[in-house]
Amino acid sequence: MFIGVDHGTRAIRFANTDGKCFVIPREEAGRLAPAEIADRIREAFDLGDGGAGGAEKVDLLALCYSMGDGICEIVRIEDAENRGVISQDGAGLHVGGGTNVFDAVREAKWPAILLPGIHDRSDIDPRMRVFSHGASPEKVGLAYKVRKDGPEDFIISDASSNVVTIGVAAGKIVGAIDAPIFAPGLLHGPLDVAAIRKVDADEMTANEAFTRGGILRKRGLTLKGCTDEEKEAAFESLALYVAMEVSAMAVLLRDHGAAKPALYLAGDPAPRIAGRVSQLLGREVLALESCDAALGCALIAKDVYNGAREVLGIGVDGRVWG
Repeated sequence: MFIGVDHGTRAIRFANTDGKCFVIPREEAGRLAPAEIADRIREAFDLGDGGAGGAEKVDLLALCYSMGDGICEIVRIEDAENRGVISQDGAGLHVGGGTNVFDAVREAKWPAILLPGIHDRSDIDPRMRVFSHGASPEKVGLAYKVRKDGPEDFIISDASSNVVTIGVAAGKIVGAIDAPIFAPGLLHGPLDVAAIRKVDADEMTANEAFTRGGILRKRGLTLKGCTDEEKEAAFESLALYVAMEVSAMAVLLRDHGAAKPALYLAGDPAPRIAGRVSQLLGREVLALESCDAALGCALIAKDVYNGAREVLGIGVDGRVWG
């Protein structure tokens, strides 16, 4: 069996190549011991040692962890220093759920690979390396799911708590725009002038400014606590910013010979705003399923297990087959 793990902002999703998926909210994962998480994975996928009783074994698991900026290739989990990140400190909320999942996989001793994020040392368009970070590893899984469905040229904007957009031309990731750079999500967003002033005045940290910089949080709102009118206005703003960011990524892809890439939306609001984003862009934008990133990671695990030397232009470390 091949399993993929999507380390998302609000939940951690697990999927196998048969399309079975289950979810653990990140806060819940943060309260569970690694052994408890491993047991949930075993139960969900009927895992065992491959022996009697019909239980299956894990042939290979593809894992996402945090920003993935400490590695440039797909590596075995045991070969990743510091869990494949430069620092545990980054942009966003830290609740420990992803760390517990990482430890659960490692302690269960399942064969596992770790996916890199897209960052300034990735093999992408060099002009995009001015930004230290472009996308976390689960976006690689999301892009691989779309690529396996057919298109070679496409843009995916993952829009929910954050907005992250990734561009693929001729089957290779050429660039990504991370959440602190351009479009605000519902909760988190880039630092504007007011936020910079507050940081300089020691009224908040830069990370606090980012996690409060979203369309709703800038106004002190949450999805559960706002009125229908406020919610509708927030989704209208989100659709506009997503359309703007997708348009920006389309400029890069056009320069790579991809004049009309397929367009996709991911994230919980995707079905709700896809029609409006399509109107704004004058082109069809398709909504992806919530478990597609985890499924894409599982598909990466399967193809690497079968000998793939690269995935979307990302190399595979030779020790994976060692």
